[in-house]
Amino acid sequence: MKPSIIPLIFGTTAVASRLYAASYAGTVTTLSLTKSQGGAELTTLAQSTDCGINPSWLMLDQDHRVLYCLDEAVDESNGTLTSFAVNANGSLARITQMETMAGPVQSHFYSAPGLSNRNEGSAVTSYSLDPITGVFNRSQTFTYELAEPGPVPDRQDASHCHGVVVDPTGQFVLVPDLGADLVRIFRVNPYTGLLEPQEPLVAAPGSGPRHGVFWTPKGATSQTKDVLFYLTSELSNHLTGYKVTYPTNRTISFDEFYTSNTYGGLTPPNGSKVAEVAISPENNRIVVSNRGDNTFGAGNDSIGVFTCADASGHFPTNVTFGGLYPAYGNTPRQFEMATQTGIVAEALQSSHAVAVTGWDGEAEKPGPLLARKSLEGEVVAVVWDN
Repeated sequence: MKPSIIPLIFGTTAVASRLYAASYAGTVTTLSLTKSQGGAELTTLAQSTDCGINPSWLMLDQDHRVLYCLDEAVDESNGTLTSFAVNANGSLARITQMETMAGPVQSHFYSAPGLSNRNEGSAVTSYSLDPITGVFNRSQTFTYELAEPGPVPDRQDASHCHGVVVDPTGQFVLVPDLGADLVRIFRVNPYTGLLEPQEPLVAAPGSGPRHGVFWTPKGATSQTKDVLFYLTSELSNHLTGYKVTYPTNRTISFDEFYTSNTYGGLTPPNGSKVAEVAISPENNRIVVSNRGDNTFGAGNDSIGVFTCADASGHFPTNVTFGGLYPAYGNTPRQFEMATQTGIVAEALQSSHAVAVTGWDGEAEKPGPLLARKSLEGEVVAVVWDN
């Protein structure tokens, strides 16, 4: 990564200087990323304990300055969903809190009209939302049971809805279910905003779907042409690519065209598990996080990079493995790339820390560690305030 990237990040119009981190210690911490001698520094601006005992996911509505927090409440019978007003100094003021089913782990906004979707353990729940006030109400809940355990019975004894992603058209919500080896699909009713269950995408037995991301060509004028979907599967350590088509305006279809493990075909280290997946700012790399592989030494896991498009970010002809890079910590459960600068914030669960790394836009690979901040407890989610 070239030194010139530091002034880009920390110039007078700094784009990504604040972030929020969720910890199983019961805290949501507001952090500031500032320039320091020789690099950068993360400092604490504020901290809240109002989300719950085990905050597990954060979702920021930047336009309305509202932060939403899921409390997984590990081993408890119920979790919570909480909205916070984000104050100018970074402090958080609780707006609304609602009890949920056990184990909520991810959420996503979708429109038509103004609902947010999230999953909680063996269920998918939607909420109606007033984005201006941050007040929400439960709309729907879909619960799932398995007829029998899956091929990995200690992890697939029940449905485990583990992610939420909205397709480029905004018409469909996808929920990877680790326990059922399915990606559950819902159509968004354009008049009511309610979710309508569709036939699921069936994943490989024992693969354990976790998270997914859609890819569309750079500058595309059509939201339905040349669409791809990439899925990470935790139990098999695989990345799978699907060509996406829309046979009618009410249906979505998937055709697998690529699959490989997140180590480029080499045998994954024992105990390793893929987690997050994202598309690079240049739109031509798939980035994944690998947990528990110790590829770069004890307690230093890896970030995997795959090429998925040509240099101009147009429709790819194939997917190729580009290599592994240091995560600068243990168990990178989740990461987020800043939209405009491309710098990466990582939630390092077992290291109890947040790391900020560069992204080399010319070489299109992760750059060096810029800053790292230790926090109390397992850090499981981090989001930028762009």
